[in-house]
Amino acid sequence: MIRRFSHSSRGNRRLHPAGQGQHLLNVKVRHTTASRQRRQKISSVFWAVSLLVVVCVVGWLGISTMLDKFFYDNPAYTLRRVTLDLDGILSREEALAETGIKEGDNIFRVDLTRAEKALRAIPQVEEISMERHLPDEISIKLTARRPVAWVAPFEKEVDPFDPEKSLLVDETGFLMKPRIIQSEFYQLPIIYGVRSENIRDGEPLHSEDLQRALALIAEVARQPECLLNIRTLDISKGYCVDVVSDRNAHITFSTEDIPEQLGRLRQLLEHCRDANRELDTVNLMVRRNTPVTFVMAQSAAEHVAGGRGRTPSTGGRKN
Repeated sequence: MIRRFSHSSRGNRRLHPAGQGQHLLNVKVRHTTASRQRRQKISSVFWAVSLLVVVCVVGWLGISTMLDKFFYDNPAYTLRRVTLDLDGILSREEALAETGIKEGDNIFRVDLTRAEKALRAIPQVEEISMERHLPDEISIKLTARRPVAWVAPFEKEVDPFDPEKSLLVDETGFLMKPRIIQSEFYQLPIIYGVRSENIRDGEPLHSEDLQRALALIAEVARQPECLLNIRTLDISKGYCVDVVSDRNAHITFSTEDIPEQLGRLRQLLEHCRDANRELDTVNLMVRRNTPVTFVMAQSAAEHVAGGRGRTPSTGGRKN
């Protein structure tokens, strides 16, 4: 028997393997091409980055050389003058030591940021202005916090003006240790009654009693006509402020309605002035029939001088 195969059948059997091989060949060619292109891209990126690094290094070296030549090593920019306005906070020598600024250095090499940070660490400094004035000058201006009183411990043997024990306080309650005690600081009132563990240099003191004392000082400053000059304030009791005036009068203030109490005190002090009398004690916490005592004539001079031999009048009251 003779078997016959159709032409189409034989062609199909031959073409199927051949088409599969061509497909595999195409895949290999594409893979090889993609790998070559990927290597080319990586190589291109590498050389581009290398070129950029070289350009940056050369540029930096060139700029650095130019800066050194025209600025940092240029004798025209040698610091010759340091102008200081220190507002009584520091001496010139202390300020230069704190900032590290030295005449003869290059003006561009002076680190003003570091110098400002060092000065801001001083509690008395409130504001700072620092500027370079080319070619050879640096100016520094300090604005000091304005103290209104001393905060001192109660110990009798402690000098209230000793900055190692007492601190200055501004109107906000910020405590500060003075580097230089100016003459006007000795005229400031002294606040007693703050616990010593709360007295820390360079920190605000959040105390209601202290704030009442500061409010009283501020109100007296606003009313110079009240004739009161405060020497000391005692806030230890909490419910009142005990004041000693520059004429050694003892005055007790309530912690509320200070302006009204100062108004009554003004009338009393005007009476003392007109009658040539010296006030010894007054309790302004009592609104009606305010308890008042006066110094007897023979001891008035001792009283004003701060003597201890005062003899208060027994019946002296002012309604």
